[in-house]
Amino acid sequence: MKQIILNRYPIGNPRRKWTQDHFILSQFKAHGNNMRKHIKACADVGFDTVELGWASDEQADAAVQLCEQFGLSLIYQNMSRFGGAWDRDPIGGNHGPYYSNMYQSMVGRGSWKESSFKGETDIRKVIAEKRKWNSVVGYYVWDEPFFEEQFKICRKLTDDCENEDASALPFTVANPSYNPYFHWDDNAFPAYVERFADIIDPPVLSFDYYPIGTPEQNEEAQLDNSPMWCDLAAVKRIADSRKMPFWYYYQGVNLHKVPLFTFPMIRLSMYAGAMHGAKALQHYCATDAIVDDDGNRLPFFEPQKQINAEFKALGDTLMALECKHVFHDDACLPDFEPMKQYAEPLSDSTFLQGKLPYRTSVGEFGDSYGNRYMMVLNRDYLSDKTVTLKLNKCYRIYEVCRNDGLQYIKNDCTNMLSLHLEAGDATLLRLQPAEEEAFTVEYRLVK
Repeated sequence: MKQIILNRYPIGNPRRKWTQDHFILSQFKAHGNNMRKHIKACADVGFDTVELGWASDEQADAAVQLCEQFGLSLIYQNMSRFGGAWDRDPIGGNHGPYYSNMYQSMVGRGSWKESSFKGETDIRKVIAEKRKWNSVVGYYVWDEPFFEEQFKICRKLTDDCENEDASALPFTVANPSYNPYFHWDDNAFPAYVERFADIIDPPVLSFDYYPIGTPEQNEEAQLDNSPMWCDLAAVKRIADSRKMPFWYYYQGVNLHKVPLFTFPMIRLSMYAGAMHGAKALQHYCATDAIVDDDGNRLPFFEPQKQINAEFKALGDTLMALECKHVFHDDACLPDFEPMKQYAEPLSDSTFLQGKLPYRTSVGEFGDSYGNRYMMVLNRDYLSDKTVTLKLNKCYRIYEVCRNDGLQYIKNDCTNMLSLHLEAGDATLLRLQPAEEEAFTVEYRLVK
């Protein structure tokens, strides 16, 4: 069978200098009592990038050297010298109620130390100090800014970073719709993300959503009623319209301390992001999920290592693809009014007809050469199931293997696709009209 090698190219916001050449697997909050064991665990579990969420000055500087030692990329954060978090006012030294409450809680638990930072111009000096380290690939400008005044500071920091080091990523992440200020009422949430994107104009548009333990979620409904699906659709649409790569933080830890928290919930969250075309999956967070404060491995270490390896195998293909559509079955947010604006009818599908099975979602993708793909997701995070999809004609179906990233024929000619998916799992397939000559596709980066 013929194998075709196709070129793929770095991607990025065309108005910014930074570009992305590989699928990124990162994790937030890399710090603890034993930084060496913690950073080594991040490398061993298969992350390629570390983010210094809320680390102390000493932990941040230790991470620079340790990431260099273990071959990891680092997005450097030091809120005592630049940037901030949430509704913090770094200029006047005042904090909004959300930041103040969270900050006091963090300090009280010993997670943060009091910061003396009062300005936002030290980022150039930080970059001048850190650029000698190959590990430092970016700077964490702000963690979830809320207001336009903060967006303007983020814009200045982003511009300063780009002007000081064009190869570095100035990184900022947006809030989900359950933030304290901007919800789905009157479309306040997408309007917030649009202002975030337009004022900051970041190299990538990243946001987070941690659904397990939110009010809409329980064992019976699972994520059927979670606004996460609407958030994902809205942020993807905003990123696409501005030609920004879309990044997604997924829930990797039992953040809300619910009685049931299993790895298929994490797997579902990761594939939900990938199904919407995310070019980076950002784990929140390694501490208390894969390692403890002392760097000792926890039960999720091995399954996280396995799924990171799978996404590395899929990475070249995912980087070459553009998400065209996302479809859900009728159980997904049936009574959520904003979903009427963002849900796509199955009649828009290139391949599918009829109805999707219960708790099944499908993302459709294409490359720049005309090849077409789809990702099929089992949204049930408690049960395996067999999914049968009715196709609009006969296709040859290739599965993109999660062991080696290569394509293998799954069905040579069929108009009914049957898949067995584990709880919260997905599969990536390429579909080709059955009457055409068979060939496999592999993508290779050209810079």
